[in-house]
Amino acid sequence: MAEKVCRYCNKPLKLRESGYPMGSALLKADRVHVDIYECPDCHKIELFAAESDLVTCPKCGNLHSAKEACAICAMNKAFDEANN
Repeated sequence: MAEKVCRYCNKPLKLRESGYPMGSALLKADRVHVDIYECPDCHKIELFAAESDLVTCPKCGNLHSAKEACAICAMNKAFDEANN
């Protein structure tokens, strides 16, 4: 993995969060996972496509961060419980 550099001040960026989910879990096709980097000097934030920390749910096939439960399965379970 190449070092990420701030485009504003050319300082090395620090990884703040990996595999962060963005977008709607309801719209599975629009959901992406990003790595969030911050410049320690100017505090600008940069987003990059997640490079790791992603897993595939064995039940539904949804790609999600290893840090979170499968959002699709969690919503399906909540909807099922609400309708019973």
